[in-house]
Amino acid sequence: MKKITLNANLIKKYHQDLVYNYSEYPTKDHWSFGFKDDEYKNALVNWLPKNQDKKIFFYVHIPFCEQLCWFCTCSKFITNDYEKVKDYLNYLYKEIDLLFGFLNENKIKLNVGTVFFGGGSPTILNRKDLKELVDKLKGLFDWSKVENFTVESDPRRVDEDRLIYNHEVCGANRISFGMQDFDTEVQRRVNRIQPAKLFDDILTDKVRKIYKEIAFDLLIGQPGQTLESMEKTCDEILRLKPTLVQLSLMAYKPWVSKYQVQMVAEGPLPDFLERKELLEVIHQKLKAGGYIRTGFECYSLPDSPMTKAFNEGETHYGAAGHQTGGRVNFIAVGSSSMSNLGNDYYVQNFYDLPSYRKALDKNMLPCFRGMKLLEDDKIRQHATQQIRSYFKLDFKNFKEQFNVDLTEYFSKEIKYLDDMIKDGLVEVSKDVILLTEIGRDFTQVIMNIFDKYDPPEKSYKERLETVKKAKASQAEILERI
Repeated sequence: MKKITLNANLIKKYHQDLVYNYSEYPTKDHWSFGFKDDEYKNALVNWLPKNQDKKIFFYVHIPFCEQLCWFCTCSKFITNDYEKVKDYLNYLYKEIDLLFGFLNENKIKLNVGTVFFGGGSPTILNRKDLKELVDKLKGLFDWSKVENFTVESDPRRVDEDRLIYNHEVCGANRISFGMQDFDTEVQRRVNRIQPAKLFDDILTDKVRKIYKEIAFDLLIGQPGQTLESMEKTCDEILRLKPTLVQLSLMAYKPWVSKYQVQMVAEGPLPDFLERKELLEVIHQKLKAGGYIRTGFECYSLPDSPMTKAFNEGETHYGAAGHQTGGRVNFIAVGSSSMSNLGNDYYVQNFYDLPSYRKALDKNMLPCFRGMKLLEDDKIRQHATQQIRSYFKLDFKNFKEQFNVDLTEYFSKEIKYLDDMIKDGLVEVSKDVILLTEIGRDFTQVIMNIFDKYDPPEKSYKERLETVKKAKASQAEILERI
C-alpha cells in the first residue's frame, strides 16, 4: 500500500464539529414535535394515492440485542429475556394492524419493492417468530413484487443453517452483517468479540449462492484502531469478499451512552486526522482489491447490484444506508423507526418502549415528530442526496426536477466553494459541480453548505443548542400522550 499523504492543513481547515451525515434533510432536530397520529394519517392519504407507481421500502425495527456494544448510540434494548421480545412483537403487530387498517379504509395499496428488518439485532427473533412476522406482512401486501428482503444479522447469533432457513422459509435474499472491525484488540475495547473465523463458518458456498448481496458494516473511529490494524481488517474483508461494504463514522455521545466513557478509559478515540487516514487506508485497500466507490461511504464489487444501480443513477442514501432503486420511499414500523414519503414528508416513532406502547394502547400510530417539506427543503434535500450518492450536482438534473437554475438558486452557497476550488476539493463547470477524489473525503462538509437550518457559519455552540432544544421538546410530547 502506498504511503498515506493526507494534507493535514486541509483537514484542519474544513473540519467541523456536529456536521450531520444527512441521511435525511432537514435533519431530525428541526422536525415538528406536533406531528402526530392525525398528521401522519393525512400525509399517507395525501401522498400514497398520487404515488401508487412508486416502490415502497418497508422497514421493520427490532430494537433488541443480547449484548451491548459500547460504541452503539442506536435505539436498542439489551435483554436475554425473550418474553420482552414477545411483548414488543405484540405491540408491533398492533401498529401494523392500525397502519394497514387505516390504509384499507382509504382503499390504499402499498407497492412494496423492498423489505428490511433492522435493529438492534433482528436475529434475536427465533425461527417461529421471524416466520410469523413475515407471514403477517405477506397477508398485507403483494409479496411477489418484493425484490429485496434483508435481515440484519449478528454473526455471533447465526449459523449456516439459520441463514438457509431465513432464505428458504422466510424469503430473505440479502444479508447485512455488523462486522465493524476484525482486530481483536479493537473488539475487546468495544465489548464485541467476533473472530473472522465466524464468517468463514457461516459464509459457506451454499449461503453465498442463495444470497444475491452480502453486506458488511465497517465502523470508523473506534478505540484502538490504527493504520496497521485497519490494513489487516481490510485484508480480511478482501479475503471474505462481501458484495458490499458500508462505512460509518463512530459517534462519540457519552450523554447518550454512559458505556462510551468506559470504552475510552484506556485511551482516546482516533482524532479527525487519524480518522481521515483510516478512511484513506480503506479506500486504497478496497480499490486495489477490486471494489468500486459507489457513494460517500459505500464500496461494492463490479458485478454487484449496487454498482449496477450506481452506474445507472439509481442509488439513494437513507436511514438504512445506501440502497438501490433511486429515490427511496420509506414506510417504517417499530420503535424509533422513521418513515419518508418521497421528498414530501418525514415521520418518526417514539424511541422509548413505554411511550411506544402507551400510544398504541390508545389506538394511535406511535409517531411523535415529523415534517412536511417546503419546496426549498426539497431542493436542498436533493442537493445533499446528489452530493452524497454521486459526488456531484448536475445543473440539468435540477432544471428537470425543480425548474430552477442551480447557479442562481444557490448563488450564496456556491460562493462557499471558492476556497474549495482553489484547494482542489471541487471542480465547477457550466454543467456540473463535481467533487474531486480529494473532495469526496469532505462530502459532509460540502453537503453542509446547502443546509439552511445549520449552515456552515453556525457555531458549534449554536448547533449543540439545537440538539438540546429538540430533546426538551421530545420530553414535553412524552408527557402529553
